[in-house]
Amino acid sequence: MNKRIKTCLKALKENSLDAILLSDWANISYLSGFRKAEGYLLVTKTEGLFYFTSKLYREEAKKIKLWNTVDCNLGIFNSVSKIINRYQLKTVGFEAKKITVFEKNLLSEILSKTVKLVPTLDFVMKLRAVKSALEISYIKKAVEITKEALDFTAEIYDQVESEKLLSVEIEKFMRIKGDNRIAFDTIVASGKNSSLAHHSPKDTKLYKKFFIIDLGAKYYGYCADLTRVFFCGKMPPLYKKVYDTVKKAQELAVNKIRPGVRVCDVDKVARDFIDRAGWGKNFSHGLGHGVGLEVHEMPYLNGSDKTILQEGMVVTVEPAVYLKNKFGVRLEDTVLVGAKKGERL
Repeated sequence: MNKRIKTCLKALKENSLDAILLSDWANISYLSGFRKAEGYLLVTKTEGLFYFTSKLYREEAKKIKLWNTVDCNLGIFNSVSKIINRYQLKTVGFEAKKITVFEKNLLSEILSKTVKLVPTLDFVMKLRAVKSALEISYIKKAVEITKEALDFTAEIYDQVESEKLLSVEIEKFMRIKGDNRIAFDTIVASGKNSSLAHHSPKDTKLYKKFFIIDLGAKYYGYCADLTRVFFCGKMPPLYKKVYDTVKKAQELAVNKIRPGVRVCDVDKVARDFIDRAGWGKNFSHGLGHGVGLEVHEMPYLNGSDKTILQEGMVVTVEPAVYLKNKFGVRLEDTVLVGAKKGERL
């Protein structure tokens, strides 16, 4: 039994649960290493693990030795209920953010009346927040590939006509170098479009004087997340002032990162600096987020999250200023919480 499963079983005991039904692919993959997690995993305190999936993934699922792969000829939820009833599991947790009301009601109808379904929040996500040495090595490789993609962008952007085509070329590069899937859809936002935080690349002409790229490769399932500004020529005074402000805010935040610091305090350092510069209202999102199997996971660097940073967490730091219909500047790095300070990856 692997260490992650043992930690999960310990959490079951601490929460007075006989079992938990997981439906989030990333949580299932984290516990098992099974990257094609298209199904439901029942983790029980005393009877082992049971994986429920369709015929499409059954043969590959059977290669995972830590669980019993269940044939779901009667339908997945009937099969889940059959196992819960068979082993007389009385208190079963479920992922409240992932299972729909319909699915929860269906389970309630077909389960024994003695079974209590208990909603849980971030049950496994909390375990994923601190990365192992192997996970960190995968994230570092994903970041390395992403940086190579930025170098590639510098080589080709002048030959590409639209935001959309540039994003396609960047994504192709990252897929060839890393996993077949990328961390998220690449953002290419040029000219006035850069004032939109999550602009979707268009067929319109790429404004090559300045543009933002937000991109992330994957490596063995682990994500990177970087944002860079490309600017050709001399920056106008206003643009340079905004750029320098965002850059300094990021430096202050990264320098604040270390074990024992609350994530809301890291957010505050950057936000206060941008506010003093007069653009507080133009920084419209949180400072960052955790990165791992998913590009957005715990902890979340914003003003309300009081999570304490721990060594081994990996987060983004991405302060920004968006001036409507003019331009936007966002700078983002992926940062490891080291033993004494933050390390830009």
